This record gives sequence, C-alpha cells and structure tokens, in this order.
Amino acid sequence: MNNWLQAMKQWSQWLLGEAPLPDGRSKAMLAGTVAAAAVIAVGVPAAIPSSPSANAAPPPSTSTPGNDASSSSFTVPTTTPVSATPPVIAPVDPTSTVPPSSSVAFDPFVKRKGNGTKKKAASSWVTKDGTAAPVSAPVDSSGSTDTTAPTVNDNWDVATPPGPRPTPPVAPRPVVTIPLFHVGAVSNLVAPVTPPPAPLVTGAAAFIDSALVSWQEPVDSTALGYDVFVGFAPGMEFPIALNGSAPVVGSSYLVTGLTAGQTYYFTVRARTGLLASSASNEVSAIPFDGYTPIGQLLGPVISMASTADGTGYWLTTATGAVSPHGSATDLGSTASEQLAAPIVKIVADPKGVGYWEVAADGGVFAYGSATFEGAASTEKLNSPIVDMVPTADGKGYWQVAADGGVFAYGDAAFAGSLAGTPGAQPTIAMAADSASGGYWLVASDGTVSAFNAPVMGPTVDDLPTGPVVSIAATASGKGFWEVTRSGSVYAYGDAAFQGPIAPLAPAAPVTAVTADPATGGYWLLSVDGGVFAYGASFFGAG
Repeated sequence: MNNWLQAMKQWSQWLLGEAPLPDGRSKAMLAGTVAAAAVIAVGVPAAIPSSPSANAAPPPSTSTPGNDASSSSFTVPTTTPVSATPPVIAPVDPTSTVPPSSSVAFDPFVKRKGNGTKKKAASSWVTKDGTAAPVSAPVDSSGSTDTTAPTVNDNWDVATPPGPRPTPPVAPRPVVTIPLFHVGAVSNLVAPVTPPPAPLVTGAAAFIDSALVSWQEPVDSTALGYDVFVGFAPGMEFPIALNGSAPVVGSSYLVTGLTAGQTYYFTVRARTGLLASSASNEVSAIPFDGYTPIGQLLGPVISMASTADGTGYWLTTATGAVSPHGSATDLGSTASEQLAAPIVKIVADPKGVGYWEVAADGGVFAYGSATFEGAASTEKLNSPIVDMVPTADGKGYWQVAADGGVFAYGDAAFAGSLAGTPGAQPTIAMAADSASGGYWLVASDGTVSAFNAPVMGPTVDDLPTGPVVSIAATASGKGFWEVTRSGSVYAYGDAAFQGPIAPLAPAAPVTAVTADPATGGYWLLSVDGGVFAYGASFFGAG
C-alpha cells in the first residue's frame, strides 16, 4: 500500500511539474490502478441483475384466462449508445512556432521518442538541444491571445508552458450493454416438489388394549417417516397423528391406551419434511382384555390349518411361529426370518403333508409338500392380503386383498373380484368351492360375494351379529360357516351347525374357524391359543 501511495505521489508531482517523469515501477503501478478501475467500471454494472421494472415492459392490465402473468415474455427496450462529445480544438496559427494542440492526444502512458525530463520554465519551451524556443501564442480574430498550452509531441521536452496549465482530455466512459434474457415462471426453472407416495398398510394386529399397525414402504419412496391416524368409524380418522410431531421411522407402530372391544380404524401417511402423502388404505382392529397364553405360542395366535386327513392341525402367530398338534409336524416357519409384513394365514396342502404361510404383503412361504406357485408380493397392491385358499388338488391357490382384489396362481382360475367396487365393505376372508372351482369372498359384516359359486347367504335381513372374522368351506364345497369375534357360528348350504349353542364368551377373541375334513365338524381358534372343537376331535391348544 505504501509503494502504491508513493507512486501516486510521484505522478501527482510530475503532473504539477515538481518532479521528473516517474520510473518504470511507478508506471507499472499506475497502469495496474487504471486497469483495475476499468475492470470495476465494466464488471460491476454487468454483475448487477436487471430489474423487471427497469428492463421489462410493464405487464398488460388484463390477462387472458389460462395464462400466467409471471411467464409472459419480457420486452427489451432499444438501447442507443451515448457518444462522447468531441474535444474542442483551439485554432492554430500557421505562423506560430507552438506545436498544434491537436497533434498528439495527451496520454501519460504512451512512451515518447524524446525521453526528456521535466524542467521548470516560466515562458519558454526547451528543445532537445537545450536551447530555448520562442513562444508565440496564437491570436484569434477578436485580437485576444490564445493561452492554450501546447500538447506534447515527439520533438519537445515537457516544460511548464505559459498561461494556465492544460487539462488533459477525459476519455469517454464506455457504454456497457448488458444483455437481457427471457426468464420464464419460477415453476419452469425449479423442479416441482411432490409429496411421497402413500404406504400400503398391511394390517393392524389386535393386542391387549393396543394394536400394532404395520405398513409397507412403496418402491423408490422418498419418505423420511410416517404418521399414524386413528378413528372410530371408517374414513373418519382424526387429523392429529398418534405419533405426534415426530414421524415414525420404521414400518410399524404400536398404538396403546385403546379400549377393549372397541373397533378402531387406522390409516398411515408418508412424510417428507412438511409434505405428506395422501392417506393409505384403511385397516381396523379390535383390542381385547388381558389373557394368559395357552400352550407354547406366546404371541397372539391368528390362524389354524387342518391336515389333509383331519387327524391334526397347525396353529401360527403373526411372526410365523408354528405349533403342531395331533399328527401334524413342524415343517418349518418364518419365525426366525425378518419379514417385510406379518403372517396373516397358514394354509394346508389338501393333498399332501405340507402348508403355506402367507404374509400381508402377499409373500408366500411353502413347507413340506406345498409348492410355490407365485405371490402377490410382486404386484403393486392397493390393500394388504388377508387370506389364501388352495385349489382342490393343491396345485394352485388364490390370494385375496382387503379391497376384494383376487390373485390366481398355479391351476387356480380367476373368476372375478370386488376390487374397485364402490361402497364395498373390506374383505376379511375367502373360501373355495371345490365343486365348481369358484370361490366366495366375505366382508366383516358377513356379506358374501360369490364368483362362479352358488349364492347361499346370508341375506341382508339375516346378517351375523357382530363382526365376522373368518369363513370355512365344507369338504364338498357346497356350504360354508362364518364365525364372529365372540365365537358365534353361522352355517350355510350343506354346512351343519355344530355349536356353540350358548354364547361362547371366550377368554380372548376368536380369530378363525377351520373345517375338519374327516368328520364334517369344525374348530374355533382364539388369540390366546385356545381351540374349541365342534363335531371334530380335539388335539391340543396353543
């Protein structure tokens, strides 16, 4: 900084005639200073963003429907460059020995042929040989003397001229033209932020005064967490998330503090920052009072399957843990596996010694003689899988989702579904008609929809009392039983009612009814592992 100040001082003294021409270092300092000033003069205006009010034509007073005013084209006004006023040249007397003022423009940065030094002289110019040259000021037509100082040329050393010191001409400031570009609406420049897709809720497992809500994350989801909502009626979930302001990280949430016997409805929304997805599919659960597990299964027991000859059965939990009874043997389970969705059903091979475990996401796990024929887990489901039923020969099966969608695999024939049916109640189970190759779908209110199967009931006037939780077809395929959560059984077609005569009032809610292929009777299963045999043999519980 001191060197720069010293160089500027030398140039000031030279301009005042008080010092010789500065050295090369000072010239470099001055050249750098002028160059920096030029860059700033040109660059700063170019870097300042243009304002629409200064560079754009005002928008029209009226707008055409469907057009966004923010996306209208800008009008760039015509820019006329401003030319600098040429300097006024003093008249030149042909007889004068003073160099004409227009011979050389004053520029301290141009190297002169005559490398003289600045000398003090009051009234004369000094030539290169050191002799004084006479000075004659030109006289204008009015008779006044022109005291304009001569401009430096290559034949003169610079000295103090007579009269006022000349003012160097100022170079005109360059006109900087800043190009303007059309700028569209912001929405065209920034990618729109879209909410994440809704998850697939795979179930709400009922527990003691609580329910475990589980869901499956969509493929390529951007969700950072999930919110769980509850209501007392279908489609009437409260707007406040049960998990509060902190989203749930994971695929399940245990809802506590519920009332036993009350039906609760749940939905889940995915969340990314402040954006939330639409509501997921709806699931329900009915919590129950405390109970003591019966047998070796500790979790709620959710499904039961009979062996092909009716001499035994298997029980399973939502984790896939299997408990065999009678002639049934443990052929394997998903209990030790990390499941994407809970197990909802165990299904026996009707012609062999084996079974399938079915998960809410459509996953199928085959053990023993049961063969894998396909799974709905490869489909984009709108609702969780709630049941699976094999064909008569065991070489195929159907899966049904809560929205009534049916998926057929192996030699199972698709006969129709309730998917997309307006006002349809959620499907909770399925039964196959072995005689026709069709099937029945049952809703929680007991309504049965037949597909390539005979209509046997119930009618709208004699629907079961209480929510239906399961259905089972007879061995002939010409009838079926429905069972409610409290253990009430309703028989249709050739299905024989075997009991209970009085209300069952189990210690824990009933979750399934299973037909005995040997006797024509059936078993009822409760979540505590209890087994109730009606016209069938009892082989154990839990």
